[in-house]
Amino acid sequence: MNTESLNLKEIIINNTRLAYTDNGQGSDVIVLIHGSLCDYRYWKWQIPELAKHFRVIAPSLRHYAPIPLTSVDDFSYQQHSQDIAALLQQLEISKAHILGHSRGAAVALDLALTTPQSISSLILADPGIRDHQQLQEGIAFKKEALQLIHAGKLDEGLALFIDSVSGEGTYKKMVRWFKEMVRENAHTLFLQRYEKPFLISSTLESLKLPITLMGGSDSPAPFPEINRTLQTLWPQAKSFVLTPASHGMNLALPHEFNHIIIEHINAYNQSLTA
Repeated sequence: MNTESLNLKEIIINNTRLAYTDNGQGSDVIVLIHGSLCDYRYWKWQIPELAKHFRVIAPSLRHYAPIPLTSVDDFSYQQHSQDIAALLQQLEISKAHILGHSRGAAVALDLALTTPQSISSLILADPGIRDHQQLQEGIAFKKEALQLIHAGKLDEGLALFIDSVSGEGTYKKMVRWFKEMVRENAHTLFLQRYEKPFLISSTLESLKLPITLMGGSDSPAPFPEINRTLQTLWPQAKSFVLTPASHGMNLALPHEFNHIIIEHINAYNQSLTA
């Protein structure tokens, strides 16, 4: 499926022009929040299938393609969370299921903590949040990737970043549309380096809503450890490992990934009538 058929729209959110897709219909709404270097296109294998069952909203976060901003201000998971909350309000969506992948999970979690009344449930795929030690361990490769990109070695820098979160050789194997997407969003890595990180803390224990955790069987550290830590914080959470898949599990195993989402929302609805 090409991205032209994903029903791309634009809207003014918090005085900023943003792009999003809006497909499907029904009382169940799911918002798909992409991670680093991505945008609405990341969900091209999720939107068509999920839209057969639910209304599916997939925003491109502030500063990401197709509307890169000239300003360097307001790049943070908190700002992106506020934008999603405002988007739901403008679209008159009172409550939604929120799926966050990688860094998008930090946005989803901030949204759940700050506007819990608008969240039905959470689905987190390889959440890009850290404890203090994991944060320090990840700084070196990000710095090297930025240095390569700044020196004009775009693909080398992107390959270093993508391979570090998905496994060696991943970038080289990615299809053309994915490489085009991350190239168009390479500038966001420079903004992301100033972002205050989302750190794992006991605050997350306050989230009692339905949660599903997903990971890839081949996802590199620290993602498996992060999922194990969150499972301890949320005993009510369901956990799935997709195999064989790495960080981009929704691209490697789209049918299996989508099935978990559909079952998650169906189980939520069944719990309301139990």
